[in-house]
Amino acid sequence: MTIDDTVAPIGGVGGGAPIWSAATLPWRLAEAAAAGALAGVLMILVWLDLRPDLPLAATQTFFWIKAVYPAAVALCALAAATLLARARRGGFRAMAGAGALACAMLIAAAVQASGADAEALTAPDWPSAAACLGDILVIAAPMLALVAAGLRDVDLERPTPTGFACGLFCGGVAATVDGLHCWQGTYTFVGLWFTLAMLLCGAVGAGAVKLLARRRRFLAAAE
Repeated sequence: MTIDDTVAPIGGVGGGAPIWSAATLPWRLAEAAAAGALAGVLMILVWLDLRPDLPLAATQTFFWIKAVYPAAVALCALAAATLLARARRGGFRAMAGAGALACAMLIAAAVQASGADAEALTAPDWPSAAACLGDILVIAAPMLALVAAGLRDVDLERPTPTGFACGLFCGGVAATVDGLHCWQGTYTFVGLWFTLAMLLCGAVGAGAVKLLARRRRFLAAAE
């Protein structure tokens, strides 16, 4: 007996089940989220810094609303990605659930903005907004890269919406972690910029998975 006879096949080699597939997608996404969240916390501790008022902020209701909102969007996106990858019904309904959460947050933002003075509405905090978008995209980047690499050989029936759901999931996880750094505490800011950041992550996921699907089909046709 050689050592090759004692090692179980990995990643589909030698007849083994592939690590990434439609069947294993929710578990792989959960693993990517765990690794990405840990990496995001380390980024904040080493580079971005924790928000200085974190102990006090954690006692306030909005701090948890700010965390639950992107986390709930991520859960809806996880369900959507799983159902879409497995070609089952309900994927777009799960995506609609994420949209409903975003609409609720945007409505709360509009209500809050309606009570703000004209100067606050005409002079938004663009540096903070740009930093928010950048921070969430940076935290999400390792997860997006890991998911794209994992799905490169998975034959998805609907690669674009599945990729969008996967990207939205990564963005939701990243936005949740970013709450440890971002000090902004208004519905107007979180509703607009957190939502936009998650949508950008979804767009990156959709584009990456679609391009990988085209590459896979091109290589298959060339063989």
